Amino acid sequence: MSVGIDVSELKVGAIINTSSGGCDSGSEAEMLHILKSAGVNNCKTWCGESRQIERAFAEAVAEKPGILAVLGGDGTIRTAAEACTGTDTYLLPLPGGTLNMLPRALYGDLSWQEALKSTLAAPSKKALSAGRIGDELFFVAAVIGAPGLWMEARESIREREFGDAVEKSAVALRAMFETKIRYSISSQACGEADVIAVICPLVSEEMSDSEQALEAAAIEVENARKLLGLATAAAFGRWRDNESVTLTKTHNVVVQSDTDIPIFLDGERVQTGKTADITFVPRAVNVVVPKSNL
Repeated sequence: MSVGIDVSELKVGAIINTSSGGCDSGSEAEMLHILKSAGVNNCKTWCGESRQIERAFAEAVAEKPGILAVLGGDGTIRTAAEACTGTDTYLLPLPGGTLNMLPRALYGDLSWQEALKSTLAAPSKKALSAGRIGDELFFVAAVIGAPGLWMEARESIREREFGDAVEKSAVALRAMFETKIRYSISSQACGEADVIAVICPLVSEEMSDSEQALEAAAIEVENARKLLGLATAAAFGRWRDNESVTLTKTHNVVVQSDTDIPIFLDGERVQTGKTADITFVPRAVNVVVPKSNL
């Protein structure tokens, strides 16, 4: 269910991470211009590199804005969503990184400027559920297994750190054949897989946004080519018709391995060790989207 918003009556906070690659110091003035043109008169911004963003989040949360607009990469966006969880602040996540998983799921392939303009033109509130691993939340998908390591190699290429990219690619290739995931769904032991993907209702093709469950995909592949092809597709749920995939709706998934498991939440790697317990979180955060996207 959505509710319209009058942005002219709200305090708006804006955080811009200039280290994300999709924006720079000039983005602050550009964002302020867009906000002012939409009738936002009460706005405070924080703009800086990654090392300054943690402090920015602390200050922004203390300000208790009605809307928090965040321009950055997947890690910055996920941190922002976690900061807004359990508060009265509505998140407006803008694409400023490489994968841009949550912004892309909410606004499509728009630039951050167009996503912001279209949202402010007809803003509506939308509640998102999530998945949780320990203290970490994800709002799009968790990719569990070696294929996620290719995301790190690709990020090094984007940053033109080619030596690092070669090293990470070698690690990813070796891990693909060494890491096998044992998994159980809803307390029922299921078996082994090369990859486990856990999908939130936001991007599931089978579930409505309001459905109270996660979708778990156990992926078995026979060769490296197929595994590489599923690495990114798994995060966005485009594998549904692949014969090597088993799908199940659930509130809980437990994964184990004999080695540390590579886990990526909304495109960002987290450390959990050799086991992870994934649970469903209803109505975890409220976001602002264009009315036309509902």
